[in-house]
Amino acid sequence: MIEFTLGKCKTRAAYSAKLRKQGVLDLKRVAKKFIVVLETPIVLVISVSGVEVIVHQYGELVFKKCEDMELMERMAREVYGVGMGK
Repeated sequence: MIEFTLGKCKTRAAYSAKLRKQGVLDLKRVAKKFIVVLETPIVLVISVSGVEVIVHQYGELVFKKCEDMELMERMAREVYGVGMGK
């Protein structure tokens, strides 16, 4: 199981998930599984269940305009599962 934390960003404008242990996400695998809104070499913006998620290659996920902690936790598990090849 991939361990991560979920909480408010430092700016308090959004929520983010961060890996407990440093890791790298395979953005190409993530892009194949989810709807891509924006793609760069180090960052993806994807749409999951109607929520935009900023996926950083170093493992941070930022959830835009979402307050549902359970939904964000499910999305994070799914993205990390795909991106880390588990």
